[in-house]
This record gives sequence, C-alpha cells and structure tokens, in this order.
Amino acid sequence: MWSIVHTEWSDGFGGQEHRILLECREMLRRGHRVRIACRPEAALFPKAREAGIPATPVAIRSSADLSSIRALFSLFRRERVQIVNTHSGKDSWVASAAAKIAGAPLLIRTRHISVPIRRHAFNLVYRWPDGYITTGEMIREHLLAEGIPADRVVSIPTGVDPERFSPAVDGTGIRKEFGMAQGAFVVSMVGVLRSWKRHDLFLEAVRLLKGRGIPVRALVAGEGPQREKVAAAIRQQGLSDTVTMTGYREDVPEILAASDAIVLPSDRFEGVPQVILQALAMGRPVIASPIGGIPEVVHAEKTGLLCATGDAAAFAGALARLAGDAALGGRLGRDGRDLVLARYTIAAMCERTETFYSRIASSKGIRERTPAESRPGP
Repeated sequence: MWSIVHTEWSDGFGGQEHRILLECREMLRRGHRVRIACRPEAALFPKAREAGIPATPVAIRSSADLSSIRALFSLFRRERVQIVNTHSGKDSWVASAAAKIAGAPLLIRTRHISVPIRRHAFNLVYRWPDGYITTGEMIREHLLAEGIPADRVVSIPTGVDPERFSPAVDGTGIRKEFGMAQGAFVVSMVGVLRSWKRHDLFLEAVRLLKGRGIPVRALVAGEGPQREKVAAAIRQQGLSDTVTMTGYREDVPEILAASDAIVLPSDRFEGVPQVILQALAMGRPVIASPIGGIPEVVHAEKTGLLCATGDAAAFAGALARLAGDAALGGRLGRDGRDLVLARYTIAAMCERTETFYSRIASSKGIRERTPAESRPGP
C-alpha cells in the first residue's frame, strides 16, 4: 500500500477538485492510506470530510509561505508519507519544498489544464517532481515540449462512475422543477462559470436556435467568477424566459438526464473535461469545440459533434441537427457510453495511477509498504 497526500490551494470547486475527491475515495477503497491537505476555507475541505477522506487544513497563503511549508513538513513526517501529489501552483511550491525537506520518496505533479508553463531557470516547481500526471494527452504534449522526459509523464483523464452517471437516471424532476414544457428541446452547459468556458457563445447559439423556431430551453449549471456577466448577457439577449441559471448543483446526473444535448464551447485551458465524460457515460450527445483534450473523447460524428472554436452559428447548427434527428443523438450517445465504459471509468483511472506510481517508484528503488510499516509515527 502507498501512503499518499494530495495538496490543493484552490478554494473553488470544479473539475480539478472533483477529481481529487474521486481519486482519493477510490484509492482508499483499494487499501491505500490517503489524505488531502488544503486551505480550511476551501470547498474541498468539508467535502473531503463528508466523503470520509482524511483532510488536514493548511493555510497556504502564497508560493513562499514558510508556515505552510513547516506544517506540511510535519504532516509528511508524522504520516510517513511516500507520495506527495500536488495540483495547483501555490500548493505545488510549498508542498514540493516540504516534501524535499521531509524526505518524502516520491513527488508527483498533476496538471489539469493546458496553461503555458513559464520558461525561466528558477521555475523549480517543474524540475523537482519525479513524475507528472496530466488529465489529457495534449497537456502531456505541452510538458514534453518543455523538455520533461516522456517516461516521467502520463496522461490519465478523470474517470467516471458509470453507475452514478447512467442512462437509467431520470431527469423528469429537473424538467418539472424548471417548468419545461413537454417536447421542449433542452440544452445544457454544466461547469464553473469561467471566461474561457465561453458561456457567451453558448447563449448566442441558443438565441440563434430560438430564432429558427425550435422550442429550446437551456440550463446553465454551476457557479463562478463570471456569474454576473452571464446573468447580464441572458437579460440583454432577451433570453430570460429561455435560459435558467441553476447555480451550483449536486444533482448533475439528473441535469444531464434532463438534457437533450450538452454543450461545451471552451476556447482554451481544457484537458479532458469531466462533464463531457459524464454526459457520454449517460448516453447524452455532446457538442464541443476541438481544443485541449476534448477531441480525445469527442470523436467527430462518432461520439459527438465538434464545432469551430468561437463560432456560435456552427454550434447553433449542430444543435439544430440534434433537435431534428433523434436517431443521430441516440447513436452518438450509445457510442459515447461504450467509449467511457471501455477506457474512462474511475477504476481504470486509478489502475493507471497505481501503475504509474509503481513504475516511478521502481525506477528509484522504492517499494510499497505493508499496513504495519505505513502506520503514522508518534
């Protein structure tokens, strides 16, 4: 068994934090010792404890927060941690320094988005790790282009629970809750409200679709820094009777089940978005832009439809195709679920993660411990 600590600085809750929870829960089930270290005010902290995952509050204030380095050093030594897995910028700096000082055998960096890496001699946070996990093949290629050896980087997209995200989930309650007429064509965009997700483009596509006389209703599910801008755009485009902002929701499977199509028109920073895999797992057709790791799972005309980045008319046209061709949506959904079951379940994600940990550890002469050897120190 491995003794693992995941660190996270972010105080929001989106795909990145959701993956950490999924991975930790499954790794605990597989018999490993797992803990999350994050800011006490972060949404991840109470959610980890609710999920039965040990969590330690660490007030990471900056990339050079000495008090956080000391706290993490003590945690790593006390818990006899073998693997420190960092996730965001600030926690990667402090946790990497603490891991090196504490003598933690393995340091892993998980890279979730395709933001360019700053090239300078002092960016040690990308030199210290023993291995890197990316959530998409394109992000892996970015790291390889920066000179990181190929044998130290693996792409492992976030897995999906195929039982929770199942075609059998009933979305009737969601349609009733938001007053959607029978026969309405429901399209949804689910995720954190960030600028690069392009909610503005989604709204324009809905407006164009409505102009074609299609009885469309739209859901914008999620919270984030763009909330006020999205709400203002809905009012300005006269879509208040068509688009509903649901806020943050835990019942994502039901929202997806209520939807005839899921849209993600992002223009940058994507790995393999979890909402796409979740929608595919539920047999829902997906329309997305071909950026980041999206084309790895949305295979054009096979598991979904791809539209040119920034082209609202193209997204509206793709939605119109699905509105007028139920058979197309059904075929895309079935093939999408088959893809998820074959390659993108939570079990598959953690099996690949375990394999990667073991390979990197073996290259350094490190082995897994027995349960007795892994007990925390005094």
